Amino acid sequence: MISFRTAAASAAVLAATVAVTAAPAQARPTDLPPTALLLTISQQHAPIQRTVLLVCAPVVAGNHPQASAACDELEAAGGDFENLRGRLMFYCPMIYDPVTLTADGIWHGRQVSFRQTYGNSCQAAARSISVFEF
Repeated sequence: MISFRTAAASAAVLAATVAVTAAPAQARPTDLPPTALLLTISQQHAPIQRTVLLVCAPVVAGNHPQASAACDELEAAGGDFENLRGRLMFYCPMIYDPVTLTADGIWHGRQVSFRQTYGNSCQAAARSISVFEF
């Protein structure tokens, strides 16, 4: 059974793919399959606090504040959130205040889903350079 979250993300991706031609965007090779992701950040015991739509193909669009850099970072990781290089030598306080990062959508035509909880917002921010910076 498909979850509500996956269904909502798929609907957002479909809407983004249709709407992408109407939005100002940065050109990318047009032969790439569609790429659109719904990214969220939430803290423990709280509803989703921040959500953005990141569209990387056929053009860069969405409401992510660093869309082009985020798309480049994901491209370097092969669209695999586990392969994001993040920030090296990033020191964080040892305060436990869990933060969960999620990504659901389509990467070059294939469905992707990522969910990871970190000890605090500093550790979550170290996960990527620009993908989860919103």
